[in-house]
Amino acid sequence: MVTRLYLDTNVYCRPLDNQTEKRIRAESKAFMEIAENALQGEIEIVSSDYVKYEIEHIINPFKRKDARGFERTLSSENITRSKQLITLAKELTSKCGLNSLDALHLSAACLGEVNFFLTCDDQILERKSCIEKLATEKKYRLKVRNPINYLSETLRVKKR
Repeated sequence: MVTRLYLDTNVYCRPLDNQTEKRIRAESKAFMEIAENALQGEIEIVSSDYVKYEIEHIINPFKRKDARGFERTLSSENITRSKQLITLAKELTSKCGLNSLDALHLSAACLGEVNFFLTCDDQILERKSCIEKLATEKKYRLKVRNPINYLSETLRVKKR
């Protein structure tokens, strides 16, 4: 079975961010490795209308164009708005203290039956145990990771 990933908008943008910080460079490198895996068919990337919405609101036109290109090239499935998605997002907001857009992304990831939600957003990462617990209660198998942690975790599993 192929691993399914949902990339938060900030992951698509990482290679386009200022690369002077070590963390940003490492996250950019992780994104590029994930992109390569997706292009080789080793993983599937699921997107959503919410990723597209955020990309279209990137102020810098060059960054917007490149982020859009990454998303279009890499994603093989798109999750659209639904009543079920909105209901789950409201629950994530109230129980885990997420902002509405982050909750919509996570809900789309759950409904897209992804294995991992990848983000560079520390506020989401700080709430990962609450998010994963709620997802499990709802019978989803979602794990929340930073792209770097995802790669190191999956590489350890492959070596076993």
